[in-house]
Amino acid sequence: MGIANLQYQEDSAYEQPISNAPKVLLTDNIEVTPQHFFKYHHTLDSVRELLADIEFETSYRLVASEHNGLLRMQVAMLSSDNYQSGNKKLLFGRSWPIEVNLPTSELLQTALLALYVAREHEIRERFTLSVDGAVTTPLNNHQDFPLIVKVPHLLSRNANPLTKASVERILEKVRFLDQAFILENYIEVDDEKVLISLALSSRDDELPEFKSTSVHLVCSVQDENAFYYDLMEGLLKISKQYIAENFKFRGIARFSKSHCVVSLAQINRNVRDPSKLAMCELSSKQAAQLNYEVDATRMPNGCEQLMVNFIEENGEIDIANRHLYPF
Repeated sequence: MGIANLQYQEDSAYEQPISNAPKVLLTDNIEVTPQHFFKYHHTLDSVRELLADIEFETSYRLVASEHNGLLRMQVAMLSSDNYQSGNKKLLFGRSWPIEVNLPTSELLQTALLALYVAREHEIRERFTLSVDGAVTTPLNNHQDFPLIVKVPHLLSRNANPLTKASVERILEKVRFLDQAFILENYIEVDDEKVLISLALSSRDDELPEFKSTSVHLVCSVQDENAFYYDLMEGLLKISKQYIAENFKFRGIARFSKSHCVVSLAQINRNVRDPSKLAMCELSSKQAAQLNYEVDATRMPNGCEQLMVNFIEENGEIDIANRHLYPF
């Protein structure tokens, strides 16, 4: 059987290996060029081509656009309005910039991050707390930050200890996806920590990871207010893992926990081990030049003096890559 070069394809115009790029044998018959020896030049077409190969829920779609020569990525969602009952709306998440020289792997990670953030936004708006006869969403992303800065005294509170009774009292007022949590376990670990298990059963099709699940929390007994935040973090953890298992690129869930960590470590070692790369002097110089060209584009325009001040504020330290930046 011949050696298969899996990474470089002639028709991938947006990624090309540099001249004299080294190749690495992952196995006896699989040869690859590591991604850090590629030049990348993404266009709107290439970004759209890559996003089209991503699989997730049908109610979510990753879309790319271009404005004034800058590439952007957004999540489009068909979602119910969290504050009004009725039909679903077409909603868009925040816009993520895409650098033209961004490695393809990092571009796909940006897509994953965009889904994380979009999903988190929805989850925070579905978490409600009944206060003074009204149903509120205290941990949503639309709180007025500048207003809070002006009135921090309104957020002061007493640090009441967390007990089983206080957890039960809180759960009477809290809902997620219009459903109540059921306290399954309250186990004191030591004088500082308690293990809390909550059951949740939802009929919401838009967030299927919560149809029948348990939330496991390790909470401090010092402050019952922290329980609200611990509960939100527990919900976000469940959602994040759901996305990781169901976000697929060309059929593979890159961030799934089903992948062997030792095998990932071995791949990483193989593509970066100098003895395996066997780089000649010319390819070493070309790789160094490539890194210089990419790193030199990272600093935002007009921030030269800000960066000078930033470095000076951190004391007398040597900046190893100081030569890359024009200040």
